[in-house]
Amino acid sequence: MNGETEMTPEKDTSDRDCHASTGAYLPFPISYYRHGLPDCGGGSGSWYSADCLPNMLIRYARARKCLTYLQKLAGCYWMERDGCPEHCYIEGTFDLDFYLARVKNSAQGLSHAICAEFLGGNTDAFSSWKFYQYANLNIRPGDWQMPYGTNTEDTTVQIYEIIGVFNCGLPDHRTQPEATFSIDAQGNVTRS
Repeated sequence: MNGETEMTPEKDTSDRDCHASTGAYLPFPISYYRHGLPDCGGGSGSWYSADCLPNMLIRYARARKCLTYLQKLAGCYWMERDGCPEHCYIEGTFDLDFYLARVKNSAQGLSHAICAEFLGGNTDAFSSWKFYQYANLNIRPGDWQMPYGTNTEDTTVQIYEIIGVFNCGLPDHRTQPEATFSIDAQGNVTRS
């Protein structure tokens, strides 16, 4: 199913704490996700490794402004890491204006999905967007998740409206981006 790799989380016997699932932003990476029962009735499918797209979709389910995909997302579950509790994707609602951002630079071998929150103002202004993913709640040009371009290729940041959910690890989005930005080798950001 869409390149999903089934995982078997091992029980973690260390004393590491699991993060609480509170607030609009989850400031930590999610390791696993799975499909399961509707209405947050519990996960029942196999665990899959959560890369950037499932991590983005988990955050979308928490921060979404629109509840259109609620029933599909209420059958999706995540676990921070081995030994941590399972959570339903739709715990909490925070009514944020949330989008998918794709960060690409083939010269650096980068193709990454991050969260984009529209803060208001002009969609064509980079400063109107907040980017986050994993433990970084304020991704900026030059961070590893949004690196500067190279001398041969700019890093491209394309922001898309989510228009559906294929499954617990894969969103659907419009084909035309809401905004596209380029980051050159010196960190200058321009609207593309």
